[in-house]
Amino acid sequence: MNIIDKKIICGSSFSTIIFNDKSKLLKTISFVNPYSYMVMKKNVNLADEIDYFFVDGSLLCRLHSFFFSKVKRASFDFSSMADSFFSSCIDNNFRVAIIGAREDENTKAVYNIKLRYPKLNIIYNRDGYINSRKDEISNLNNILIDVLIVGMGCPHQEVFLSDLKKTKTNIKIAITCGGFISQTALKSDYYHPLIKITGARWLQRMIMHKHVRERVLYDYPRFLFHYLRENIIR
Repeated sequence: MNIIDKKIICGSSFSTIIFNDKSKLLKTISFVNPYSYMVMKKNVNLADEIDYFFVDGSLLCRLHSFFFSKVKRASFDFSSMADSFFSSCIDNNFRVAIIGAREDENTKAVYNIKLRYPKLNIIYNRDGYINSRKDEISNLNNILIDVLIVGMGCPHQEVFLSDLKKTKTNIKIAITCGGFISQTALKSDYYHPLIKITGARWLQRMIMHKHVRERVLYDYPRFLFHYLRENIIR
């Protein structure tokens, strides 16, 4: 069992883990699918800086449940945990920052989120193209944020969380969101209702986005080969 497998928790436990933990220490959370799992596995030191991983995708959920412990899918989108996450931020009166995607996408996504959650206290947002992570983290620490949501793609978003964790920060929760910001800029509820019912989120994303097609066709088969070989031998 590698360090990522050890830190994977069940999606149904996210509220207890994230919001019921009243310690003052920063909690860093990210998500793994077959692509990001392999990227993070090659960066052990980076994976070590992430406190919890959720599994985003049915394939990895089934594999982890078979070889290790049963888990349920959790993804930062409105087909999974985003709604509960934002609602909990409102209930706790948390000050939220959202970083990621292009400037126009970020602005549009935040607009859509505020329409959906008018009581959500988003006090800072910007694009994910950052020249100096050190300067940006210093800026975040100076404006007293409780929750940081970062969507820069793997491994850039995890690197940002790792750098943040090495500072004296008052941020309570730092969580990655993958393509959520870009998706929410396109539509406030990105996934078609039929896609949510069938669980074929990968199919919609594969049709709409070239980089997803490349991952499904090339990266996912490689992941499956390496994952099965490693765990069958183990």
